[in-house]
Amino acid sequence: MAQDLPPLDPGLRLRELEAELDRSRAAHDEIRSKAANLAEETGRLRADMVKTARAAQESEDLLSELEFQLDDLREREESRSEALKRRSQQMVGVLTALQRLAWRPTEALIAQPQSPADTVRSAILLRAAVPQIEQSAHDLRGEIDSVTRLRAEIGEQKKRIAATATRLEQEHDRLKDMVERKSQVQRATEEERRSAELRMRDLAAQAEDLRDLLARLEQERERRIVEAAEKAAAEKAAREAELAAQKAAREAELAAQKAAREAELAARRAEQQAAAEAKEREKAQARVAREAEIAAQAEAREKQLMAQKATVEAEQASREAAASRLTRTGKPFSQMQGHLPFPARGKVVEAYGQTNEVGHQTKGISIQTRKGAQVIAPHDGQVVFAGPFRGYGLLLILEHSEGYHTLLAGLARVDSTVGQRLTAGEPVGVMGQDDAKPALYLELRHHGQPVNPLPWLMARNNKASG
Repeated sequence: MAQDLPPLDPGLRLRELEAELDRSRAAHDEIRSKAANLAEETGRLRADMVKTARAAQESEDLLSELEFQLDDLREREESRSEALKRRSQQMVGVLTALQRLAWRPTEALIAQPQSPADTVRSAILLRAAVPQIEQSAHDLRGEIDSVTRLRAEIGEQKKRIAATATRLEQEHDRLKDMVERKSQVQRATEEERRSAELRMRDLAAQAEDLRDLLARLEQERERRIVEAAEKAAAEKAAREAELAAQKAAREAELAAQKAAREAELAARRAEQQAAAEAKEREKAQARVAREAEIAAQAEAREKQLMAQKATVEAEQASREAAASRLTRTGKPFSQMQGHLPFPARGKVVEAYGQTNEVGHQTKGISIQTRKGAQVIAPHDGQVVFAGPFRGYGLLLILEHSEGYHTLLAGLARVDSTVGQRLTAGEPVGVMGQDDAKPALYLELRHHGQPVNPLPWLMARNNKASG
């Protein structure tokens, strides 16, 4: 029996387990740090996208204004050219007659079938007309110079239009690249978003009308709130379990130390019973160590699950914090009347409440835009629907605070996904290139009821906006 292996030191084994737990905590902190960095990068990218989208829309406005000026210059050039042509024809007739008289004045006077007095009067009148002809010739030269300047100005205007169009194309390309980068950054939560999107499509298929869809979306939002509360309660219980496990491990360590001291005292008192008691202590210590190891492994697995949950939570919280930092006004939606930007630059061609071609009153407004125009979010919100919906085509619904929703339809491409949080001015899609006159349809709803969006939008005075 003297050759048996020495008993395990429970204190050593517990220290090893604590070291393993420390490594697990370090890995957890690293995951949390990566999640924070990911959220920070998303915030910077969102700010760049808002800035670039604003620059693209300003270039669209400038391009529309330059084209308007070019049309005006062309009309002036055509009018001046036509007037110049008429005056040139008049001058040609007069100068031809004067030239014939200058070549053969005597024969011209003899050939006149009139009296000498009439001939003298004709010569006097002709001499009086010469200064007027010279003035007309001077004015004609001025008209020619004016037409030449207009044509030169038209050429310069075309160059400015070409340069602005090139800059606009570059801004659209940059926005497209940033949208792709943002998609890559957000792949960590792509599965959750895809699930939410499928759920939203299922809701859309079941909805009988748009009001029913919004009611279902409100129910879905309440369900998300309940799930978030349950998740927070579960995480709280997990933290309490972790504290209890740490307390149990500490108590086990103290018990092991106490047992070791008692074993040493017992060995001194009863040398003859040391072997038997040592075996019993060895079994008890091994059992305690095994139980502690099993508990530590279970705790490590639980911590790993908590770390994954904390990563998703930290990313969501960071996204919400970044969105909060980027809010342009910090005001609730109900206080934004007259301060919302137009989601796309263009002219309002259909007003709220107007009777359309099928006899129905419109519940929103239609904005005629340029081909490929950039569309942005008018205010902070969360995407609750993105996809085709009945007669709306591609439909995007943003949920704001206080029961307000924004509906955007008529886009050729949507760059946002269900569940994504957006800040004011962030790009959400583009208009089509093939339509002759693309139009963006905008609705504003409060608790499902349509509201006239025009009083909420900022007034714009340029020609492009109408």
